[in-house]
Amino acid sequence: MKHSRKKLIGVLLSVIFLTGCTSAQEKIVNAPQITQQKDWNYAFHYTSDYWKHYDFSNSFISAQNDFETLVSTYIPQIETLLGVQDWYTAIAPDADTIFVNLEMGGTPHSMAWSPAKGADGAIEFSILLSFNQINAPTDRVLPHELTHSVLGRICFSNSLEEGICDYTATRIGVNYIRFFEEYDIDILDFFTYDVKLTLEKFYDTKKQNEMLDSIGRAGGYTYSIQTQDGFIWYECSQSFVEYLVKNYGMEKTMQLIREGKDETDYQTYLGISYGELKEEWITFVKNYEPEYTMEEYRKMTEAFFAQ
Repeated sequence: MKHSRKKLIGVLLSVIFLTGCTSAQEKIVNAPQITQQKDWNYAFHYTSDYWKHYDFSNSFISAQNDFETLVSTYIPQIETLLGVQDWYTAIAPDADTIFVNLEMGGTPHSMAWSPAKGADGAIEFSILLSFNQINAPTDRVLPHELTHSVLGRICFSNSLEEGICDYTATRIGVNYIRFFEEYDIDILDFFTYDVKLTLEKFYDTKKQNEMLDSIGRAGGYTYSIQTQDGFIWYECSQSFVEYLVKNYGMEKTMQLIREGKDETDYQTYLGISYGELKEEWITFVKNYEPEYTMEEYRKMTEAFFAQ
């Protein structure tokens, strides 16, 4: 989160993983030209010698070099996946170095702050990683927080911003993406089914509708991120972004996230009103028929983690 939370994995990820048009008068804004990708230099600062004082043997960053390698790998992947190679131009267009300040702690959630131009001209990222979230061999938290850093500004909708960060983390997180690749699983299918089952398990129809209505709206966090509702809100936000990218493309989705100012800009960048889009997505989720059953997903995950 831009300043994140401990991820609730919905019914599929918790139960399974733990067991083993625009009108004629309107014009859609065209996508901007993509800036050539930078070959970044990286520098790092640590507030403590974490790898000396703590046991990370079960973590995806078991050594300091693992962390530095992942950062320098993830950032170009984020730029390419989201088509945001120009992200740094508004901060320090002549910068050739990303300086990463890392802090770790016992906080419930990880956090990232907006990037800034340092005194030496480098772009500075500041990240806090929660011990609770990194003590696992599968990584979603670091690419999530780095996506916040690359995006820089706060999106008009926290739901969209958190959704795109989880969209990215799912596709590049070390070991995490390997599950989807190894079993040739469609990520949209997996998370749409995840949201459908999660809502049916935890909520009655009224509460389902309240949760779905909160997704993609302008404004901050609808639910406290330390509650079950907050965790499910994150899952639904990723599902919504998955749907946008699939149906409207990454360029238009990123324009909405980076340049949109309020809910009227769904029409500006996607060519459909927010109300119409939400009705489409909610119908899609509630009527969704997955490629695999829950039992089939369970067997896949059990086989994957038994390797």
